[in-house]
Amino acid sequence: MVKVIHLADDGTEMAAIEVDDFTIEVIYSGIAEMLRDAAAAHGAVADARRDLPRAERQRRDKILSRIRD
Repeated sequence: MVKVIHLADDGTEMAAIEVDDFTIEVIYSGIAEMLRDAAAAHGAVADARRDLPRAERQRRDKILSRIRD
């Protein structure tokens, strides 16, 4: 679990969120996927993604859609 805190210029806490390990993995995999897509558009070969269980794929898709919006 990671806690992300947004601080004001004077050091006071403005907002905070806690992010679980799975979400962190999905965010990083989402960034990696976008980089692979960009590389593929420039002629590089993209790596195959590992298969996830259905529930994790749905959760991953939900998180990635939030990142892309």
